[in-house]
Amino acid sequence: MGKVWAICLFELQRLLGNPRSYLVMLLMPLAFTFVFGTLLNGSSTNKTQLLFVEEESSMLSKTYYQELKGNSLFDVSVVSAKEAKKQLADKKVAGVIVIPKEFTESFNVSLQYSPEFTSRGSVKQELEQALTKVKTKVEASKVWSSYSKEPWEGMYQKLSETIQPTPLRKEFIMKTAENVSMSNVSARSAGFSIMFVMIIMMTATGAILEARKNGVWYRMMTMPASRTQVLGGYVLSFFLLGWIQFGALMLFTNVLFDVQWGDMLGIVLLVSALLLAIVGMALLIAGIVKTSEQQSAIGNMVVISSCMIAGVYWPIEIEPMFMQRMADFVPQTWAMRGFTELIARGGGIADIAVYVGVLFIFAIVFFTVGLKRIRYE
Repeated sequence: MGKVWAICLFELQRLLGNPRSYLVMLLMPLAFTFVFGTLLNGSSTNKTQLLFVEEESSMLSKTYYQELKGNSLFDVSVVSAKEAKKQLADKKVAGVIVIPKEFTESFNVSLQYSPEFTSRGSVKQELEQALTKVKTKVEASKVWSSYSKEPWEGMYQKLSETIQPTPLRKEFIMKTAENVSMSNVSARSAGFSIMFVMIIMMTATGAILEARKNGVWYRMMTMPASRTQVLGGYVLSFFLLGWIQFGALMLFTNVLFDVQWGDMLGIVLLVSALLLAIVGMALLIAGIVKTSEQQSAIGNMVVISSCMIAGVYWPIEIEPMFMQRMADFVPQTWAMRGFTELIARGGGIADIAVYVGVLFIFAIVFFTVGLKRIRYE
């Protein structure tokens, strides 16, 4: 084990000894997080703009509209169906709430939205909450009517005037298990940390190709150390380098952007599984290409394209369905799901067990194929 550590420490000193490497390791991911997480999300504090279309104009539709007014998530205004269609097509609003005909009997409400509307889950939940209140008052009014023999509409009107709308708080919606998601800053912090760790790994694993090209690899093979020990030292150095980078980014994003990473044991397990998958992927590419330049070029192309599919740059919900299906076949997707569980939902190790397991499967596959393709001569 001492030989493995000796090779590992030597390689870490070499990789960390270049001041320019810190530009990609730390400064660039923090800058990307700042730009994409805060500056380009500057309008996120504004309420979502929704339109309200009444195909049935009735007492119930109007009280339902009153329930939605003053909402903490969105602003709503009544327009005609034609105007709503035009504004939605021009992307001037995020969505349109449609009160269909026979609303009084069916209590159905539809939400039409553009593909870019990523908060539709929370909005739908708010609409359902308001609709439940309307239905409850209708049922109570009809029970009263069965005893008083008076029209239920009169009691419903009194209940609507007496019981003030109490919109579901935004904080409660953000904590709901099914629709919860990370804030934009947290999501971009996790995403860009993953991406730049992968970029560094693609460069670092190129050291094996460079050492073979310069003859260093051959000289190391003549040392009193087995091939397994030599390769183990390299792999350990890559793994520790990834943790140094990811740990530093976690610390800086916490201090600079107040990102709360959640359960620390869960983070350690998730990041370790992710790093093994990344190192395995980098070794796989190193076993395919012939030079460190090819490793860097092809590796970065794989990293950027797979990160796009995995939702590192933007919420995965806005991607076309075929990309969302492809996302299950890249490790970054499972890492992002794990971070969402830990950061946004306050989950623990049990909650990320599936994601960690999938990442370990990626690591096993990548290492198995990659190590077989590594050429020692």
